[in-house]
Amino acid sequence: MVAYTIKNYQPEMLESWLRCRALAYMRSSFQDEITAEKETVSNDIGVSLVAIKDQQVIGIAEAIFLDQGQARAASYGLPEGTVLTTLDTLAVHPDYQHIGIAKALLKQLRGRLKMRGGVLLIYTLDDEAANGLYQAIGARLCYQASIVHGHSSKNHVPEWTHFRVTNDQQVAVYDEHDHEIAYGQDMETYYVGKSENIKQLTDVHKVVTENVYTLEL
Repeated sequence: MVAYTIKNYQPEMLESWLRCRALAYMRSSFQDEITAEKETVSNDIGVSLVAIKDQQVIGIAEAIFLDQGQARAASYGLPEGTVLTTLDTLAVHPDYQHIGIAKALLKQLRGRLKMRGGVLLIYTLDDEAANGLYQAIGARLCYQASIVHGHSSKNHVPEWTHFRVTNDQQVAVYDEHDHEIAYGQDMETYYVGKSENIKQLTDVHKVVTENVYTLEL
């Protein structure tokens, strides 16, 4: 049994908070979201909770309040005027995963948000454990979309095929005809709402599913 406490995030926890998030994200679908910065979440814009063991952050749960300019309830199939909050971060240090910390953090977070009411929006990708957790606490799948790495014939940005180092230690980029181009397409990522539309793209080499849940508060 791991002994830990859940409390409000404090600025002096920053380094430990960043370390916890980075280690957690390294083993998830959110690797490209690892940064050395943390958004300041004051009480008037959200809730920031941490799980603490031996003065170290081992779990994070952070929610941000949304206004109508940031998200429209109708877009999620919810009644106009529904108060919306988004789960911005949920992360648990790899050494302490699968022992209920994420679930405990979500329970406290949900309790803090109860007076605000409305709906908590939860965005995640295709991590099986994360999706299972959200389903277990009663979140409803709102929609699925796809993040597709591929090519569109409608994209007229030139593709680069090779380069040459220049005398001033820069790089000249060339297309397939050996013509120098100012810039070239390196990787294309498309957000596809309906899975049937993926077939309109070519050279698809990776598809990541985005799952969006709604949880009544």
